[in-house]
Amino acid sequence: MEKKLDVLLSEVIDRPGKANLDSLKNFLTEAGTPLPADVSGALELLWEAWSTAEFDTAMAELCITAAEQSVADSPVFRKLLVSSVKTMLPNDLGHNPVMRALGVRDEKTPLAEVAARLRRLLALRSGAVVFIPPAGRWGAVGAVDPINGTVAVNGYRGVGSSASIPLEQILRDVVVLQQDIELDQLVRADRIPVASAKFRDIVSRRARVAVTEPQMRAMAVAGCARKMNPSTFEAYWNAKAPVTGTGGARKSWQGRSIQEINVLLDTEEKAGDRSKYDAQACETLKAFFTKLRAESAAGDSKHLAELVGKLSLRCEADALKDMLTPLTPKAPFWPCEPTQAPLASLSVWGEIAARDVENLARVTASIFPGEYIAKCMLCLPLKALNAFGAMVSCGEIYDAVCSSKNLSADILLWIWKNRRKRDAGDLVSLLTVETVCRVLGGTDVPKAWTPARRELRNLLMDNSDFQKLILDAAAGNAVLFASVLQGALFLSTSERQSLMVKLSRLSPMLQEYLESGAGQRILKAGVGVTDEAEAPQEVQPDYTSVHSQKRLAQELDDIINIHVPENREALKTARAHGDFRENSEFDAAKERRNQLSRRRSELERILANIQPVVMTNVAVDRTAVIGSEIDLEYADGDRETYSLLGAWDGDPDRGFLSYKTRLGGAVFNRKVGESFKVGDRECKLAAVRPLAAALIAELDA
Repeated sequence: MEKKLDVLLSEVIDRPGKANLDSLKNFLTEAGTPLPADVSGALELLWEAWSTAEFDTAMAELCITAAEQSVADSPVFRKLLVSSVKTMLPNDLGHNPVMRALGVRDEKTPLAEVAARLRRLLALRSGAVVFIPPAGRWGAVGAVDPINGTVAVNGYRGVGSSASIPLEQILRDVVVLQQDIELDQLVRADRIPVASAKFRDIVSRRARVAVTEPQMRAMAVAGCARKMNPSTFEAYWNAKAPVTGTGGARKSWQGRSIQEINVLLDTEEKAGDRSKYDAQACETLKAFFTKLRAESAAGDSKHLAELVGKLSLRCEADALKDMLTPLTPKAPFWPCEPTQAPLASLSVWGEIAARDVENLARVTASIFPGEYIAKCMLCLPLKALNAFGAMVSCGEIYDAVCSSKNLSADILLWIWKNRRKRDAGDLVSLLTVETVCRVLGGTDVPKAWTPARRELRNLLMDNSDFQKLILDAAAGNAVLFASVLQGALFLSTSERQSLMVKLSRLSPMLQEYLESGAGQRILKAGVGVTDEAEAPQEVQPDYTSVHSQKRLAQELDDIINIHVPENREALKTARAHGDFRENSEFDAAKERRNQLSRRRSELERILANIQPVVMTNVAVDRTAVIGSEIDLEYADGDRETYSLLGAWDGDPDRGFLSYKTRLGGAVFNRKVGESFKVGDRECKLAAVRPLAAALIAELDA
């Protein structure tokens, strides 16, 4: 054994190819857990040789296997394990909160536990089913938030509720199961529970990480056996009933609920069964839709939309239209009058997968006339507009706009992106500064519509071609153009100023008008105010230290120049893997892209409104100002000392009090001796003095 190991190590060190690495990995797996001391000792030679090597996936997998086998721990191997984890994880998960949850740098966390947590993390993907033993809870996994170190877990098959759970708890305790229709048998308690032997069999086959007997028992107690009393459960759990097959499988058209039909269709597709439904199947489904209650359709709108799209692939056009006739007045995604329907009822068009959107769009176009489709395009999210685009003419869309006066950021963005692909002259004429600002200044919209609004805003602010188009649409009417900008209060003062500078470079006429005084009126504008004397005061800037301003600016720079390019490469790599339906790396990269976009917008908004304070120049007398140290004395005798600082300088651990907090706002600009209330407590400003020189230097750095 020792001789074989020496040969394997020599080959791996000299030629670290996948074949040699796999041979050594198989050897470690057969050596037992924990690895014998002589094996661990021999491996130290390899760890030293790899300490300066550039890791690849095969090397990382070997290190993870060694950790699973409880190899001897050492600083060198811990360093290699960190590199291995980073190699195995998608780019968007390589954040400190994730690394802390894995425990890879914590010497108190056993190596085998680190490896198990990594396996669980890699197994987690949107739609995976989990069981959390300490909470006795079933759930379906949503997105992993690598910034906050949490995982969204939703209820599963009517059991449990939605919650955001710390990632460390999930990785430490969770049982991850591969989604499949047979998992329903483990959870549902409204029918005869699956035999305990079969319960164990399903868990063993579907679990991504080994499950212990106590964990299986807890899963049953919280799942299909939750209505049993203790004695009944013991008899059930200890019964040695044989595992039986599913027998005659139920056909998809025989499903008794929207979700069951969906799952059965997926199962048939995986098995290669894509045969067209016969007349009996179509009539059975038509009867199902006839009996389906409107409230049930509304409550399960997303799954219903997915189902309709899938059925379009299994039915002939005429049979499908006849089958769905009873459903059309019940489906929330097919409102009677689209332009008057609440956006929330149409959100499903932005929530389902792109393939399902395309299928649903084809079904909609086969059932409803072009006029109805055109009205839908005025209020659906961009994803759906791309699916409908080829099914309706630009003239029909323009007529729908003229009749309803209904426009959204999504339809304006769709027009912009398709302006050269089709004869869209009349539609392009809708892209004016007035329509763009009216749409962007409207009320808040549901989540499915926010990406288009954000992209349209970016076009207005940064795209010179878009700016030229809306300037041309104004036909040189600088007064009209400026008056629209004056009402564009969805932009901050600094954003309006920046936009005016960019537009002035493109239009000398507008530049001349703005410089005549109109520019100042725009910057001081209030909502619906034409008389400058009546305009509300400008929004006050957020004062903060030079250090915090630089820190936020550096974070923004890192997002733009480091994280966004990395995410772009991650998306490119994930796309190359193919099928997006089962592509967890692609889903993770998209989620990371959204997080970066949100944080970038937030930082740009914050930095646009920051006024830095040079603490060296702050004169401290007897008033609590930004850049002073204060003593507070409470009526009950308590005394507290704080450094009163800027909006983004707060740090409770160091006694840094932001003037934007409740306490900071209450004491800000108070004079020594003044009393005030903080909540229910009486408080007095006892003393004010300058900050320490070292702190001033830190804040001004």
